[in-house]
Amino acid sequence: MKIYDYRQELITLLENTGDDQRSLQQTLRSLSTVINILNHYDDQDAENEQHHYERKPVKHRYQARQRNEQPISSTARHTLHSLLTGPSNQAKETPTPRNAPTVVHVPAEPEAPKEISAEERLAADNMYLVHRKLSGAEINHRYYSEAILHQLHFPVEDGDIVELDPHQLVRGLPSIRRVTSDHLDDYEPVKINVIEYAELRPVPGSDVLQIASTMKGDSILDQAPANTVVVDPFKYPGRDLKAGMVIDFAYFDHGNGLKDASAGSIRWIHEKQDYDTTRQPAKPKTVKKVTNTKHDYEKKLDYDLKQRTVLVITGVRDKVQGLKPVIAKHHGVFHGLDASAEEKVSSSKIKREIRDADFVIVCIDAIHHRISQLANHHAKRYDKPLAIANVTSNIAVERAVARALNGDPAYAASSEKISQN
Repeated sequence: MKIYDYRQELITLLENTGDDQRSLQQTLRSLSTVINILNHYDDQDAENEQHHYERKPVKHRYQARQRNEQPISSTARHTLHSLLTGPSNQAKETPTPRNAPTVVHVPAEPEAPKEISAEERLAADNMYLVHRKLSGAEINHRYYSEAILHQLHFPVEDGDIVELDPHQLVRGLPSIRRVTSDHLDDYEPVKINVIEYAELRPVPGSDVLQIASTMKGDSILDQAPANTVVVDPFKYPGRDLKAGMVIDFAYFDHGNGLKDASAGSIRWIHEKQDYDTTRQPAKPKTVKKVTNTKHDYEKKLDYDLKQRTVLVITGVRDKVQGLKPVIAKHHGVFHGLDASAEEKVSSSKIKREIRDADFVIVCIDAIHHRISQLANHHAKRYDKPLAIANVTSNIAVERAVARALNGDPAYAASSEKISQN
């Protein structure tokens, strides 16, 4: 039998096989069909040889096979040619042979839509989660040094969500525009304690230093004379640590007290002017004493606070209690915060006071700028209405409370005259 010469078509098939999965599978099916066809005719040859086998030279056996075998049919040849070379340009016009194998294409299952995480939704608005470190923070997979965070007008804690400005860079990083009041429900912030304004002291007979107390007196070191933390200068190359320096020391609080503090790290080294107590203290501002008694105040505006708490932050100590009747006349609960000593008003204290209040009034005539910034930050964080009083007076505070109650702008209109009563 004359076997169809399939070699050229086979070469063409392999040359046209692509590296994609579909092309490779089609080639595999074609080769399998070729092998099956050849095996079919090979089985017929074996059958014929079994009946007419004689010990003759190879030439005679080959001639016998030619006499007993039938040539391959035109239909089989056409099928083999199509499988090897693929469909022709006239495939749509040529009818499919009856014996041709049917290829069933099973559509691939559609991929399940990828779930968008909360952080990805925030990133669409340039909002990112803060992963605070002992020094610096990781925001949007980039490290912000403590020097960058220290220049901000508001504190940044672990778990906060900040808004970045991609068009304004600070040391090659998008600047932090503000801290929002949003937080992710499934994120548990890491508790970091900071020992602020601790002085480095030498350890006798050793090259290491230690901190044993702070200028504020509000840390774990100040709770007992035996509480000290060793600071090894060799762990901080390039900082040239020396006795007498004042530092902030941060540590992760796992509830183990001094053991956790001992595993902390230096967060910040203060400049001398930040803590130098040898300078002459600033002269206290002369504040005009209030001549009004609490019975002299008469209500000017008409609104009802309905026993809600109003926090009034002012730096004029003498007027703190004098403002109480302003809130009482409007059926509110007065709570004053004396901010005259800036170093005694910490961020955590302001945060705690604002969290427990319903309205926040900030008298900005005699307080440090840092305090007003912290009050504004924490009020936004806890969604508390805040209003600004330009002076510490009854009328100014009363009008500020009205603006906070009505949701008006925090600052008074420029045309509004404020009485000093």
